[in-house]
Amino acid sequence: MRIQALKRIAAIALMALMMVLANIAANASAAAAGEAQAGAKLFAQHCARCHGGGGKGDGPDLAKIHPDTQPDNWTDKETNAELSDYKIRKIVTGGGSAVDMSSKMPAFAGKISPAQIEDLIAFIRTLPK
Repeated sequence: MRIQALKRIAAIALMALMMVLANIAANASAAAAGEAQAGAKLFAQHCARCHGGGGKGDGPDLAKIHPDTQPDNWTDKETNAELSDYKIRKIVTGGGSAVDMSSKMPAFAGKISPAQIEDLIAFIRTLPK
């Protein structure tokens, strides 16, 4: 009888521990996800001149820099879904040439922080209509 009671207590303690760990993981994941509002501000500062204020790839500087190619339209659901967070990080840090895309896309490594990149990604994910 005593062994069964100890097993029940151990099972309850294990479940409680698992719930606490799941809560910690969920909070850490949410914090790492980035803030879309902060990302919108960064996008306006660093990206909109080429990628357009709404992320359609129609920014005012694009015709001067790269008239024959248009950046991805991130408001398109399929285009946005095809671009992984990993690839966005790689493009932002290393520029377009880091992923065999346009060398006109500059690298922002050292200019914006990893947390700011996560904010940009969070904003980009809000663009599909």
